[in-house]
Amino acid sequence: MSAHKLDVMATVVEAYRGAWTHFSDMFRLIWLAGALYVLLAVGTVFLDPKTDTAFFVLLELGSLFLWPIVAVTWHRFILLGDEPAGRIHFSFGRREARFLLVTVMLSLFMVPGFLCFMLVGALAQEGQGSPLAGTIAIVGIVLLAAGFFFFVRLSLLLPAVAVDEGVNAGRMLERTKGNFWRLFGVAVLSALPFIAALALFDALPLALKAVGAAVVMLFYAIVSVAVLSIAYRELAGPAGTHAPEPEIDATL
Repeated sequence: MSAHKLDVMATVVEAYRGAWTHFSDMFRLIWLAGALYVLLAVGTVFLDPKTDTAFFVLLELGSLFLWPIVAVTWHRFILLGDEPAGRIHFSFGRREARFLLVTVMLSLFMVPGFLCFMLVGALAQEGQGSPLAGTIAIVGIVLLAAGFFFFVRLSLLLPAVAVDEGVNAGRMLERTKGNFWRLFGVAVLSALPFIAALALFDALPLALKAVGAAVVMLFYAIVSVAVLSIAYRELAGPAGTHAPEPEIDATL
């Protein structure tokens, strides 16, 4: 018997259905942080990172700290039915800080591979020999593949910390055995409609394009959080519950 397998299509369908059904509820829970997050994202559309570097970085940092407020609230609503009291929820506490820390930790898996390709670019500019650059490029590809593999497998730590579970990478790797391609497939399949929608906005004026992209981005944010929450529920279990235990003969 194999490990518990994530149903890709059922996960995507449930995420979209839930995002559509509970869109007003989800927006009500995070309307202030969500509105600011969208405004900052729209603002970056009108900036050139090369000429407006300082302001661009400032907006990106603002988004980075707003996202945990939004994501943690949505994860808890989906997994626990938890709704913050009051009409305005704008709190960055210990839970959001842990979520941000895990987000940064996951992104670090990709750094070694990117550094290799930066080194290849530097060698090319200096006219260094191609054998060395080629070897570093191969190492970079391997490191990127390994980093992405662990990034996907450990991405379920995000909903875990949102519902106050411990950061246990070993347990999460065990619970996601045999599900790398399923988790990857869920991410790709859920993103395809938004990629198509954003492509349609390319013909619009910049202002309309920015507004349309912001609306699409907000809905996609709900879907992406829902996808992670559902996958976590099915493979690792939310607080107080347990998903089926993987069998010993499970393969990667």
